[in-house]
Formats: sequence, structure tokens, C-alpha cells
Amino acid sequence: MIPLGSCTMKLNATTEMMPVTWPNFTDIHPFAPSEQAQGYQEMFQNLGELLCTITGFDSFSLQPNAGAAGEYAGLMVIRAYHMSRGDHHRNVCIIPVSAHGTNPASAAMCGMKIVS
Repeated sequence: MIPLGSCTMKLNATTEMMPVTWPNFTDIHPFAPSEQAQGYQEMFQNLGELLCTITGFDSFSLQPNAGAAGEYAGLMVIRAYHMSRGDHHRNVCIIPVSAHGTNPASAAMCGMKIVS
């Protein structure tokens, strides 16, 4: 599933979107038992290892892509980074008053102090 939003249409070329419509990838049921999804798991694990090799990162995440879920995931990563360094005081998220309603909601769910 692809989260649709204004960025999806602006940032993804048609050729990049074509593979996600191929039945080989899209026909698995979302509640399929994990033993029936081993090929998917292996494919994503291999992709992650390649991305780590290419970028030099220690780990990766393929989801979520966009929207409020992507925003929340990004803030969780930022918060975890600061916590891992002992920077517990770095918990402020500056959000303009004109921001979408999900922005302060995501920050609050991450335990951040919201400043407008």
C-alpha cells in the first residue's frame, strides 16, 4: 500500500511507481501467515543490507513512506537519536501555527514539547 498525498504525485516518477502495481508484489494478503511471506521478508532484508552497504548506515527502515505516519516515524528516529546520546533535554519540536494538524499530534505522541 502506498500512502497517497500531495508529495506522492510530485516526488515519484511513473517508472518508479510501476513495479508496485505488479501482481508478483501486490497479490499477497496483508494477513498471510509469515511462513507464506518468507520471500517478501528475504527480499526486504536483502534490500536493507544493500542500502546499508551503499549508504554506510547501520540500519534501515522501508516504512512508512509519507504522510502523518512518515512524519511520526521521522520524529521517533530523531528522538531516539537524542536519547541514545544522553541528550534528554533535546525534546522540543518547533512547529509553525500554519502547520497541518498532524504535525503537533505526531510531536506530542513522541513525547516532545511543541513550540509554535
